[in-house]
Amino acid sequence: MELTNDDSFDPTPKLKSSPVPISFISFNDDDKSCIRCGDIFTETSDSNRQKYCKKCLLCYLTNITDKNIYLD
Repeated sequence: MELTNDDSFDPTPKLKSSPVPISFISFNDDDKSCIRCGDIFTETSDSNRQKYCKKCLLCYLTNITDKNIYLD
C-alpha cells in the first residue's frame, strides 16, 4: 500500500534561469573597472565593500521587464 498526501504544498516557486546575464558585478576583487563597458566600479558603503557597475546594473534592470521569479 502506497501512502500519498493529497494536501501537499510546495512552498518553493517554480524558478527559472534569468534570460538576461548578470554582468554588473565582478567576481575578482582586483578588478577596478567593468569588463563589459569599461566604467570604473562603484563600491557599496557597507562593511563588505562590494563592487558593481552602475551602467550595467541600469541596463540589467531595464532589460528585466517581466514579473517572473528567477533563480539567479
